[in-house]
This record gives sequence, C-alpha cells and structure tokens, in this order.
Amino acid sequence: MHRAVIELKHPNAEIIYRSLLPESRRTLPRTKVCLRCDDDKLIMEIFAEDISALRASLNSYLRWINTSLEIMEVE
Repeated sequence: MHRAVIELKHPNAEIIYRSLLPESRRTLPRTKVCLRCDDDKLIMEIFAEDISALRASLNSYLRWINTSLEIMEVE
C-alpha cells in the first residue's frame, strides 16, 4: 500500500475541506482518501494500492484544491 500526506495551511482551510469532503466519501476500487481540518490546516492522506492510483488521486485533489483557491480569489 502506498501513502501520501498533504498538509495545506491556509486561512480558508475549512472551506476547502468542506468542498473536498463529498469527493473523499466516494468509494473507489484502489484508493482511499482521509481528510481532516485542524484550525487553518487541511490534512489529506491518500492510500492507494499502486503508484498509478496514488498519482491519479493526488493530481485530482490538488487540482480541486487549486480550483477552490482560485474561486475564493474571485469573490
């Protein structure tokens, strides 16, 4: 099993956490994602059976985080 941990410190970490939560609850065959938020820090753990699944999940979640940050800039 492969694992990646991403910690993002941001004043709006709670908003990003809530935007990612529905996606993290989806059942995927080779990947599991655990999210938590502590004050202004989002902690994301991705567990995957193989490197390809880990990379795909990392790419997806990092893109969604980036999109959330870009949307907050527009407001």
